[in-house]
Amino acid sequence: MTGFQDYSLTVPDQMESSRLDLFIAENLPLSKQRIYRAINEGGIYINRRRCRKPGETVRGGEVVRAVILDHERLVPFSEEQLIWKAPPFYLIHKQSGQYAQEALHRSQGTLPDELTRYLKLPAKNGVDLRPVHRLDRGTSGLMLFCSDSGKLDQIQKLWHSHVKKSYLAVVEPAPEWERQRITLSIGKRRDRRGCYHIDKDGRACDTEAEVIEQRSGKALIRLVPHTGRTHQLRIHLSHIGCPILGDSRYGGRKHPRLMLHAHTLHVQPPALGKNQRQEQRWIAEPEENWQW
Repeated sequence: MTGFQDYSLTVPDQMESSRLDLFIAENLPLSKQRIYRAINEGGIYINRRRCRKPGETVRGGEVVRAVILDHERLVPFSEEQLIWKAPPFYLIHKQSGQYAQEALHRSQGTLPDELTRYLKLPAKNGVDLRPVHRLDRGTSGLMLFCSDSGKLDQIQKLWHSHVKKSYLAVVEPAPEWERQRITLSIGKRRDRRGCYHIDKDGRACDTEAEVIEQRSGKALIRLVPHTGRTHQLRIHLSHIGCPILGDSRYGGRKHPRLMLHAHTLHVQPPALGKNQRQEQRWIAEPEENWQW
């Protein structure tokens, strides 16, 4: 990845207490301005703890890590994305290119960070605001957040039995089948490129796929995941020979965006809490850059 740097330094045992920013400046090829920006973004760690204070003291034996990603284009959150709220739950229409959760190199500029500030949540609720489920950065569509750790735990326990989701994807080449049930297991470990792979001894996976439309060698597919493994839809479609357009990681052809969209979300009682009396149903059509 262009502009990605990951440094790890152990503070010498004999070193006396030193400021974090000065220690990094003396030992890494980074300008002071870039160091301060990295600290502010959330890419600096002391002993695996994210550090926000340039003047924090580092001591002998501690491990300082700096994770940097330059030339990154962020897609800002806008108030139109918030389509439903019933605190502590908030439903947004995520845009392709937005971080659904904190990344290793940043917490600032992610959806939890921006949504917390937009909602002006109290400090504790802001710390607790988390995605109920996850979408890859390139994926757009419906995404639910919760700012109460107890209710977050409850809905996640009921997620498989009380929640139904469907996705839209554009694949190339278009498949020859009209409907397909994909039950290929996926391994637990990523390779060096960050990819998972089909593994008969891996975790069970189940994806339902149906072709909606075909044009110019491409196809629009409706996907219903019956399990929720990381990259499941992308891996399954790639493995059967019709990768998602824009999914370069899994063999898709180059495109301005990843053509995967979380289209519908249905949540049955009591997943949203004991006061939920009826199923909540949402549909979000793809945004303007959904072009194929």
